[in-house]
Amino acid sequence: MRLSHKVATTCGLLLWGKPSVSFLMSSRKVVQRALPLTKSRAVIGDSGLTDSIREAWTTGETDGILTLARNSEIHNHHTVSDIIESTLASTTIKRSIAGILNSWIGSCYEMEDKNLGAELAWQLLLAYDQLEEIKPDLVTLSLIYSTMMQSHIDEFHTVGKEALERAQRLAKKEGGTKWRKSVASSSRKPTQRAFEIRDALNELYGIDVLHESESDLIISKPSGMACFHKHTTTSGKLSTSRRKRKKSGKNVSSKDKIISGKAAVDNSLETILLNHAIPLSSLNVQARGIVHRLDRGTSGCLILAKNDERHAELLTQFFLRRVDKTYHALVKTGSVHELAGSGSISLPVYGRPASSFYEVEESIQSDIARLKVKTKTGRKHQVRIHCAKGLGTPIVLDELYDDSSSGQNSESRRFCLHASNLKVPGIDVVKAPIPEWWEAAVQT
Repeated sequence: MRLSHKVATTCGLLLWGKPSVSFLMSSRKVVQRALPLTKSRAVIGDSGLTDSIREAWTTGETDGILTLARNSEIHNHHTVSDIIESTLASTTIKRSIAGILNSWIGSCYEMEDKNLGAELAWQLLLAYDQLEEIKPDLVTLSLIYSTMMQSHIDEFHTVGKEALERAQRLAKKEGGTKWRKSVASSSRKPTQRAFEIRDALNELYGIDVLHESESDLIISKPSGMACFHKHTTTSGKLSTSRRKRKKSGKNVSSKDKIISGKAAVDNSLETILLNHAIPLSSLNVQARGIVHRLDRGTSGCLILAKNDERHAELLTQFFLRRVDKTYHALVKTGSVHELAGSGSISLPVYGRPASSFYEVEESIQSDIARLKVKTKTGRKHQVRIHCAKGLGTPIVLDELYDDSSSGQNSESRRFCLHASNLKVPGIDVVKAPIPEWWEAAVQT
């Protein structure tokens, strides 16, 4: 994959830190008319920059590229063309190329000069659009929207709105006919605020409403409830094995019910909120309103977007690691002779770099302690893996990562991990109390 000659020439005229609005406005049509990329043409790139990009991505992925992008030497000595060419020369893996380019765009959001950041982000998007096989995704378009909307130039606001509309079209295409009809149907119905029905949400489902505005909602999810279901029936989610058992006439176990919640049916958080007419964004076709997720067994703070503009903004904040998340966990310390009072954990999670910080808050029993854990990265199952494999202290009731588990918790799908604090830019710290059932859990 390679930038065509016209794209490289157009972007190459501008230093990474020295673009001009007038040139960029006039160059948009030139870039859009550029010749398609061809695989047969070799990607050369600046060797020093290529090596820096490769090392940064290998060691830190998004965080590594963002750190590299903050280097003033990059800004002063390299053009956008250099950035694109060296990115393509650094790897042939599509996911990595997309992640690196998204990280470069994300770095534009962080620039002190917001107009400059918008100009550079636009250049990167124009070049990104010329790549074969890899196209801007929801993360890309959300970063572009957020970067453009903080500029003081009206033309860039227009570009930002176009990026959001493009993300909406992408969602409609990926969602399919059934999904589009569902979104259209819910948009025609009267909506209500979660605060207006917070007593009912707590009584029926164990959901606590912690914060709500016109654009976002923060709740405390109970342990045992899924954020969303990929495959649903009238009874909620059924796994592949349980669907087969049901088709064969065998009984489906009580796993298909929420044990910890107060509802008899395995409804997801997304389904519950939509059924109660709470407005949710539609950019995530897998789960409306969901910007980040908690595992089914994890309880605590979760923020949802109520409209597409806020969804794009929140996605940007999470991508740039600007959201602070604090967890509490009960862990088994029996196999650990001496656990340090605090420390850091750097352990790859399913092959991806991941970092966490922990502090021992209290020894509950001789073999159980309560930890406070803060995550720098946000990998799936990160806290669970870091506690079990990084510290050698698996989370209580977490059978997936506890090698000594007896399997007695397979029915409840709960474990002692709780997202206790959430700090999103522009919102005060939101806290969710630790579940009361933890006290009984350590007695069993």
